[in-house]
Amino acid sequence: MTGRPLPFTLTPERPGDPPALYSDPRKIKTEIGWQPRYADIRAMVRHGWEWRIKHYNPASPAPSVDPLEHSGPAFNESNDDAPALGDNPKIAIIGAGPTGLCAAYRLTELGYTNWQLVEATNKASGLACTIVDEVKFAWDIGVHCLFSHFEFFDALLDEMLPPEDWLYHQRYSPARMRGTWVGYPVQANLWRLPEAEVMGIVKDLAQKEARPPPPKPRNFKQWLHAGFGEKLTESFMAPYNAKVWAHPAEEMNSIWVGERVATIRFEDILSNVIRRKDAPAWGPNAQFRYPINGTGMIWEKIFTKLPKENTRLNARVTAVRTVPGSKALELADGSKVPFDGLLSTLPLPLLLRSLPDAAHLAALAEGDNGAADHSRFKHQTCNVFGVGIEGDSIPEILNGVHWVYFPEDEYVFYRVTVLSNFSPRMVPKPYKQWSLLVEVSESKHRIIPKSRRRLREMVKDGLVRSGMLPADATIVAMWDKRLEYGYPVPYVERNMHVHAADKELRKLGIWSRGRFGSWKYEVGNQVRVRPRPIALVMRPPGLARVA
Repeated sequence: MTGRPLPFTLTPERPGDPPALYSDPRKIKTEIGWQPRYADIRAMVRHGWEWRIKHYNPASPAPSVDPLEHSGPAFNESNDDAPALGDNPKIAIIGAGPTGLCAAYRLTELGYTNWQLVEATNKASGLACTIVDEVKFAWDIGVHCLFSHFEFFDALLDEMLPPEDWLYHQRYSPARMRGTWVGYPVQANLWRLPEAEVMGIVKDLAQKEARPPPPKPRNFKQWLHAGFGEKLTESFMAPYNAKVWAHPAEEMNSIWVGERVATIRFEDILSNVIRRKDAPAWGPNAQFRYPINGTGMIWEKIFTKLPKENTRLNARVTAVRTVPGSKALELADGSKVPFDGLLSTLPLPLLLRSLPDAAHLAALAEGDNGAADHSRFKHQTCNVFGVGIEGDSIPEILNGVHWVYFPEDEYVFYRVTVLSNFSPRMVPKPYKQWSLLVEVSESKHRIIPKSRRRLREMVKDGLVRSGMLPADATIVAMWDKRLEYGYPVPYVERNMHVHAADKELRKLGIWSRGRFGSWKYEVGNQVRVRPRPIALVMRPPGLARVA
């Protein structure tokens, strides 16, 4: 079957070994009509072997690995084998997004000067930027709301922008489904759904409450079933998450969830259904603040606080040389930036494939995620559309609304943000215009039209049908941007893959961090960014003398 010798050892029977084992599946076939996918022993062995060939190198087979065993941190001070950087090391930083900017800012704050930050584009802020289109409407790259649990981060925001540059909001973000508006979180406001659907969910939840707790979930879908039951999962949780992540829940882990998905108490849900009462605002961003000129304003301001001689824009990295004694970033203009330690925010697959002196590490990116990078690291591609509308005739239902969730397939988008409700300055003529920011996900699991014109038509049609946009609205701006790397998907094997790459990169004095550098939405997202001291970003012993 495999063409390879199978090692085996014959030993005497042990005490308690049965003399023979029998299996007969006739009962399950007869009673519930079950049929095995692989009906004979040769098919079973062949399938198992083919899976092994696909996922592991048969020339040097590794033991089977449980990817969820990698849910903890990749390393700590006791097992970190990264090289010490020595005295006064040269630090290079790739990327002027929040992670790179905060690292550079912290170095500056510590009085350290032997560092260089390079950014490929002509503007700092990365995915947290605010873009002004040709008719002066301002657009964030997706909805960003700022909240944190870290005093250092809050203090940094206060230092960057004066009080008059902040607007404070009590979040209102309903879902549009079944032809009505359902408050957030949907699982706490079920009474607004059709009665038959509500009764099915309540019955399912009651039965779930009566059953013993299920085993620890192996993926996100199991986590949803364990926490919300099958009916509520089918109604909202699974379809909405499938649209956001553009990947099925069974391919995702549940490590990322934390406080991002509201859990439920059956007693509260039943009470709200009986009393037909909306639940209060929930979540860490129930109150948030927003810069008056868009989120990019913060990061652009931080960039201006950095020494100009330590920063370079329009400096695209083409290769990372890692030979000891001559480590350097090679840039598109032919220049080089030497380093002893590197903080990279490049997407992991791109970094692993940019190491000519350690070309074997490119194998750590190999895979088939169905995306343009053809890697093992799964992500969704985000298509962002901005719609600018003339006049002050915003639909009454949208007064005070920040964003709306769309779980149903009849709409191509998964979320629509009323960006002008965040700040009136996001439009050229405040209070005389308004704006909508629309997000559409894309992956091999979620195929959308390639034509930008067709997508724009689908966006506009969906906005009108959902009541977000009056049919006779005067549209004066229609902007869009496709982000190949939109969100890193927290897929089941993610930490296993990231930890393997991280271990090898740290041996070279490279620390890969940020949303796509660490491939973690839960630590790289705008709302959760934490500008940790550089001594925590890189190995403490190597930079202890810096501080």
